Amino acid sequence: MEFRLIERAKRHLFQVIASVLAVFALIGMLKSSDEPVLGFLQKTVVEDLLQKWPTGNTIIFHLSIGYLVSLMFWIIVVGIPERKKRIVLKKNLANHYQLFKEDVIRILLEAAANSHPIESDFPKKLTDHLKFNEYFRSSKNQKWYDALNGLQRDTRYLNDLIVEIEIFADEIAYILNKVDFDDPDVIAFFKHLSQHVYRLKNSSVYSYDQVKYFGNFLYGILGRWSFIDGQREDDIVELMIKRL
Repeated sequence: MEFRLIERAKRHLFQVIASVLAVFALIGMLKSSDEPVLGFLQKTVVEDLLQKWPTGNTIIFHLSIGYLVSLMFWIIVVGIPERKKRIVLKKNLANHYQLFKEDVIRILLEAAANSHPIESDFPKKLTDHLKFNEYFRSSKNQKWYDALNGLQRDTRYLNDLIVEIEIFADEIAYILNKVDFDDPDVIAFFKHLSQHVYRLKNSSVYSYDQVKYFGNFLYGILGRWSFIDGQREDDIVELMIKRL
């Protein structure tokens, strides 16, 4: 948390310094230019401030022009495209996360129902963690146990879950490679999530009861449940996506 605050402070300081220098450069350019004060600024409180120096100063003029051009070039070439890219990637990841939850819930419902048809819009309704908990915790968690037993009974469902989790993990890995993070909490969270997915698929620690560990992992996301903190009000993955 402290490191994140320091990074934010550094970024804010950079923006302030760049803005202040831009103001000074603009004033220096106008005062060292041979052009008169712009018409709409004449007879205003800033006219005297922008009046040309008696002797002029070509060095200040060229330095000011150079800084302003460089700043505009950086904004156009780096700043704006980077911001647009971050917005697009964040939106895509948020949409993918929503689809990931719907697909996982559909698989769990099919496993619990033993291949009986599922209403097309029902998984989307259960992405609301309150409705998810209400449904799967009903009858003393029987529907959740039915889902886990279905995964245990038919490995096709478990394999489908692994595929969905792998796709989401690949999406996270793509984001980590494409975005320059200044928030260490975000990158640490997504790396931890990717590592946890890898362990679920490959570690011998989980091999003797893979369904149980997959169930705990998925319930923690879909039901917003933590064995350490208990019931959470916020979706931790959504929060981290917003902080990208």
